[in-house]
Amino acid sequence: MHLTFLTPWGGVIAVGAALPLGALALSETRARKARRALRLAEPSVRTKLAPALMLALVPALLGLAVSQPILQSVRKARLRSDAQIFYVFDTSESMRASAGPHASTRLSRAVAIARRMHLAIEDVPSGLATMTDRVLPNVFPTGSEQLFTAALEQTIGIDRPPPKGLDQRATTFAALDTFAGSNFFSEGTQHRLVVLLTDGETAPYFTGDLREALRGKPHTRFVIVRVGHPRDRIFIRGRLDRGYRADSSAARATKNLAAVVGGSAYAEGNVGTAISEAKRVLGKGPLVGVGEGLHVVALAPWLALLSLVPLAALLWRRNIVR
Repeated sequence: MHLTFLTPWGGVIAVGAALPLGALALSETRARKARRALRLAEPSVRTKLAPALMLALVPALLGLAVSQPILQSVRKARLRSDAQIFYVFDTSESMRASAGPHASTRLSRAVAIARRMHLAIEDVPSGLATMTDRVLPNVFPTGSEQLFTAALEQTIGIDRPPPKGLDQRATTFAALDTFAGSNFFSEGTQHRLVVLLTDGETAPYFTGDLREALRGKPHTRFVIVRVGHPRDRIFIRGRLDRGYRADSSAARATKNLAAVVGGSAYAEGNVGTAISEAKRVLGKGPLVGVGEGLHVVALAPWLALLSLVPLAALLWRRNIVR
């Protein structure tokens, strides 16, 4: 069993503990001088240390939460034998867009969303694929946490691989007809789900052709998560790419796609709802042993909740004790 941090840079927030501690030390220095001048008794060491400890714990715990620590351990893996998921990433140039030169890109946020969804549905074999004007598999559905995580970190990138065509807008939702038949999912898989992570900026396509292609059996279900904002821009090495403008119709395009494929579409702020829908679509099925696997527990939510304890204690001391 060992501890891993998905976003270790978040620990920088923990350095903020020095600020309230510094303010408390300055306040205590002034208070000490005042007590000496008034010949008042010094409070006990315990009375002084309690607020200092609580002040330090709040940013420290929040910093750890932002670092997204996960506890990994090896255990006997049991996976669904009747279900598989493919996480499909739009990797066109527009997925490089972000809210600012130092903000997370659409693609990096899509990767984080896929990681969160995978952790929430860890008992279903999952694969990865990329999409521009074609859909290409990176790794087929697997129960190996190590393989999935490595592929997610090392194979997902802008224009990896580049589109075949030379159109200005590389992504076309027509490429999703690849999921007709059993090209991607294992033969006999009853519950097949595609989680599409895209900004919704697609070239025109014939919706009727896509609907007809996906109508046959075995049937594939879709959950679409749209990342991006109309004000997003592309920054190359910190400099604005003035040739790009976000497509204001992207949200409507993803909703239209959901209607065409008989799926559901969500904004990136509604990942929790997307997870619930994915679980509903997959339903429940038999679990089979597949040997030993990596078990992952996300600690961030618990650390965030734990940070409320010292904060509440501070408020109680201020409002009740005095």
